[in-house]
Amino acid sequence: MANLKERKTKDGKITYKITVSLGYDNQGKKVQKSTTFKPTSQAPTKARKEAEAFAVEFEKNVKDGSAYIDGEQITFNEFVKHWDENSLSMKVSSGDMTKHCREDYLKLIKNHAVGPLGNIKLSKIRAVHIDRIVKDLIEKGKSPTTIRKVFVVLNGLFEYAYRKDYIKENPCKRCEPLPKIDSRKGLHTFNEDQVKRFLNDALTREYSFTINEHTRKYIAYNGSHEEFTVKEFTESRSVPLQFRAFFTLSVYSGCRRGELVALNWCDVDPSKGTITIKKSVSKSNEGQYIKGPKTEAGNRTIKLPEICFDLLNQWKLEQMQICMKLGTAWEGYRGREYDNNPVFIQTDTGRRMYIDSPTQKFKKILQAYNEAVPEEDQLPMIRLHDLRHTNASFLVACGTDIETVARRLGHSKPSFTLDVYGHALEENDEKAADVLNDIFSIA
Repeated sequence: MANLKERKTKDGKITYKITVSLGYDNQGKKVQKSTTFKPTSQAPTKARKEAEAFAVEFEKNVKDGSAYIDGEQITFNEFVKHWDENSLSMKVSSGDMTKHCREDYLKLIKNHAVGPLGNIKLSKIRAVHIDRIVKDLIEKGKSPTTIRKVFVVLNGLFEYAYRKDYIKENPCKRCEPLPKIDSRKGLHTFNEDQVKRFLNDALTREYSFTINEHTRKYIAYNGSHEEFTVKEFTESRSVPLQFRAFFTLSVYSGCRRGELVALNWCDVDPSKGTITIKKSVSKSNEGQYIKGPKTEAGNRTIKLPEICFDLLNQWKLEQMQICMKLGTAWEGYRGREYDNNPVFIQTDTGRRMYIDSPTQKFKKILQAYNEAVPEEDQLPMIRLHDLRHTNASFLVACGTDIETVARRLGHSKPSFTLDVYGHALEENDEKAADVLNDIFSIA
């Protein structure tokens, strides 16, 4: 039976020290676990009953071998370490956290919360502490998106502590409202002319690269050191076919890069003109891996125009030739199982393309194109993910209903699509007003 010892604080409130004995260790020392309990009622009889009920649960947790943590004793730093080592998952809005997200979230805690909260006892952390972190991030000029991420991490961490009875309340529930996020800030897209030039010029032209004259040293057969000079020469290169296919699909499908990298040939159906998205590639410190879509809505089949399948068919033939040339170095499937191979690959092994490769290639193509054309024809240096934004903005602006756009993008809620791409509706609404004005105005 747990031992209860009644105490009174300086302001006269009743508390209890609850101690559970676990016998003796190898050195003959008594092993005990204790905690402090503060009853909600200060009436002696009711307070005692609350303490006894808590003591029963506390003793059960201790003797069951559960990793019981007393929020009165453990610091924030220690709790973060415990959570990382013992919790199976941390829930985010759409489900279990991925490895990559978990690593990012722990990094956010380390960078922004450990300093101000690290040595404070878990149970002593209040809303004001969280508010100070938010205020500090604002003063440092951090974006509303970053601030919200930090808050979401802390809220999830304290919610976990609350669910496990390590603390009596999640302090984030009492915090001040966060800075509002402008969903359009940082959202960059190609306009209609830029999309056409990207697809029909930037991805199809040959680029010239000049190799400058330089001197190389080598050891001759007689052991002497010799030198030879490599003269300047120009080399022409075109965009590899698989990257043309990848970026064309990015524009027409609006898929995330991880979803396209995860495609296998069995997910591509040229006869129906569709691709099926049912998985994605992500990365962690341990490398990249296949995971399910972000939400259930991420499982979807998308109709695409013929140009996409023309490129995919060409690339599939070229990929098969690569497979034959590599011989035993090819690490993928052959024969009847060939369609289990990734669509986008590392051409020296046949393994799935690394997720960062299209991002790096996209940037290089834009840089090379802008160096090759007049300033007025240059393309903005947008991110690869902005091709997804380009796709969605054009669909909305062309009058496609929000539900269809949300389904194609894999958004679980059309309201989210509307929040992000509502500006395209506003622009379309202005055009509609101009059309009505032209029709009904009296000459």
